[in-house]
Amino acid sequence: MRSRFVSCVASLFLSVVSLAVVFTACDSSASTRPEGGGTTAGTTPVAVSTTIPAGTTLRVGDQLDFLKNLLHLSGQDTDFGYKVEYSTFVGGPPMLQAFEAGALDTGFVGSTPLIFAQAGGQGLRAVAGFSYKVGGYQLLTAPGRRDITGWASLKGRKVAYQKGTAGEAVLLQALDTAGLKLSDVTTVDIAQTQVATALQGGSADAGLSVEPLTSAYLAKNPTAAEVGTTTELPDRSSFVIASESALKSSAKTAAEADYLTRLVKAFAYLGSHQGVYADAVYVKQYGLTPARANAILAKTGTPAFFQLPGDIVPAQQRLADLFQGAGEIPAKVDVAEEFDSRFNQVIARAQGQ
Repeated sequence: MRSRFVSCVASLFLSVVSLAVVFTACDSSASTRPEGGGTTAGTTPVAVSTTIPAGTTLRVGDQLDFLKNLLHLSGQDTDFGYKVEYSTFVGGPPMLQAFEAGALDTGFVGSTPLIFAQAGGQGLRAVAGFSYKVGGYQLLTAPGRRDITGWASLKGRKVAYQKGTAGEAVLLQALDTAGLKLSDVTTVDIAQTQVATALQGGSADAGLSVEPLTSAYLAKNPTAAEVGTTTELPDRSSFVIASESALKSSAKTAAEADYLTRLVKAFAYLGSHQGVYADAVYVKQYGLTPARANAILAKTGTPAFFQLPGDIVPAQQRLADLFQGAGEIPAKVDVAEEFDSRFNQVIARAQGQ
């Protein structure tokens, strides 16, 4: 059972990180909004039914079976009062396509696909959010490049990352914080798995990387360095999303509430078994040393849910505006419309609040 879960988590980390589904979580104190429900801030609260009619099916978009196996590992996959029908994807874009085709009721994506879905006019809402203490990306230097010490050092440099992904989101926000623009750097648009090669070969001065690729690269190139990370909320957050049609169905929303409750409890299990997680994923699957595994876990933490919209709207709006400025989305969007807070009380109850 565990080996299957570990394999899926490891694959998910590498495949979905470029879409900001890196499971990086802030503590629950990140929620600053009161509990309650509503489709967006300022709208009339919407009651969530607790009655799940016989024959109800919840169609869940998963990413490499992560949610399915997380529930299984934590013992939260038994006695469903409804049918759970999983479809698995590699990343956010194909999942968004499935939502567009009406094939899904719920799923999860990162901040970047959520913005792109809104910009594309899809009828999707984020109904829950979870995050880590820091983002999943690291800024690495090419071997021997001691002149690059952080994000502010990137002006005029060649930076390797993959456009249109969470990596670009990380870079846009970090450059903006440093008083720079994307035009201040030379983009080396390359797949995430090829960043290390670009750095080693001299075609990039710096690059954005993720674990376990970061650890492997630094071990092989001792004169290279990790010189930056990110704590921006969109970079370390992911969202459970639902279709507008599902949210209009009392049966689907009742099933969604139950499913979210199970996820909250599953993440709590993960948090209370950090040693098992570090050993199973980072050591046995990624091949890192126990010391490195524990250091990574200490830095990132484990996933925890936060209340919506909480602090996310200003940060998400900034990211959306940066994407528009970079020409990645065609027009300005109001990201407050992305969030549906009706399940806040469900999340709070599952957290024991």
